[in-house]
Amino acid sequence: MKFFKVLLTMVFITFLFGCAGKYQTPHNITTPVDGLTKEQVKKAILATATKDKAAFGTWKMDVISNNTIRGRLFNRNYEVVVNIPYSAKGYSINYVSVSNNLKNGQGNVHRNYNRWINNLDTKIKQNIFNIK
Repeated sequence: MKFFKVLLTMVFITFLFGCAGKYQTPHNITTPVDGLTKEQVKKAILATATKDKAAFGTWKMDVISNNTIRGRLFNRNYEVVVNIPYSAKGYSINYVSVSNNLKNGQGNVHRNYNRWINNLDTKIKQNIFNIK
């Protein structure tokens, strides 16, 4: 009887993990910054552009206005586009678009999008820390 309970519990747990959504709402991230100028924040964001081939994909950063940078991630057959408005007080990473193979019909994106955006935010924070 104990074996049956353990087996049933394992099947239930496997079912729960299997139901975890592959597609999620795209996250936008807002990060406050203290003690830097607008130019230093811009420099930290632009420094996240991938110089060489990276295992997780290549980020390209382009300045599209005096307070917004457009980031593009190229990862195998996938493309992610985000806008990064910035100021001396902080920056945001805002969803713009993803390639068709990363989205579903309900407007959700593959969970890797949110992981890639979190990784980008972490890299920007590291660059800001190195500037201070």
